[in-house]
Amino acid sequence: MAEPKRVLITGATTGIGKEAAFQLARRGYEVILHGRNAEKAASVKADIQARHPNAKLDILIADLESKADTIKLVDTFYQRYDALDVLINNAGGVMNKVRQETVDGWERTIALNVLAPFMCSALLLPALQRGTDAKIINTSSMAHIMGKPSFDDLMYETKFNTHRAYGDAKLYVILLGIEFARRQQLIDENNPIGMYAFHPGVIASDFAKNSTSLYHHFFRLFRPFLSSVERGADTMVYLATQNNDALQNGGYYVRRKARNARLPTKTLDAAAQLWERCESLTGIRFGVESR
Repeated sequence: MAEPKRVLITGATTGIGKEAAFQLARRGYEVILHGRNAEKAASVKADIQARHPNAKLDILIADLESKADTIKLVDTFYQRYDALDVLINNAGGVMNKVRQETVDGWERTIALNVLAPFMCSALLLPALQRGTDAKIINTSSMAHIMGKPSFDDLMYETKFNTHRAYGDAKLYVILLGIEFARRQQLIDENNPIGMYAFHPGVIASDFAKNSTSLYHHFFRLFRPFLSSVERGADTMVYLATQNNDALQNGGYYVRRKARNARLPTKTLDAAAQLWERCESLTGIRFGVESR
């Protein structure tokens, strides 16, 4: 009997990440739950186990706004596992009206929504290369249409607007998928890895709960009219469970369908430039770190 596929979901203790964890566990996947709060993660694990007693579950705790913590998460993964089939970079969020920096000196929106997925994907690439039909899924958003990339001021040291920063971040994860797909030399030709981004919809979840931005007020006021987390997680689960040959590598998905994202002119140049900036900022390069 074949071993169950293994999936790591960041931001798995709330919203669509939590819902996807339930759905994938029900489908027989081995699910590794990431969260920042150990107690909350343990509660989600217990809830899944109660519904699916035979589910194989694990927990990794890390603050993905921190480079050191992100690396620690990956190191802990490799202490326990060798291979990974699906990485879902779901952790993210919109920040406050005032620009804030992480311990690494990075603007928080970019740190959590862009650099953390980049680092996790790069550092876990060897595990994915040992997986089966492996893939990376990045949670994007229709908010990407508000993105106006400025790679010379990626950390908004000149001018900061929380809504634009969030739009940029969700555009950037789409661009990372485009560049990943282009860099075929980093992928084993006999076991190609896919990278996909998706828009979950406008979901009634705890998104922006702790933000002072307008997003907080929007989600609080319109919550009764927003989509369910079940619907929001649907495309994420769909991408996780489909064979890569049925999907568009580097694609942007909405309601299970590949869609045209609103991309900057000279998209390939922008994607390559973003990739290089991510490598420069994090000091981490795809295909170089070996495990």
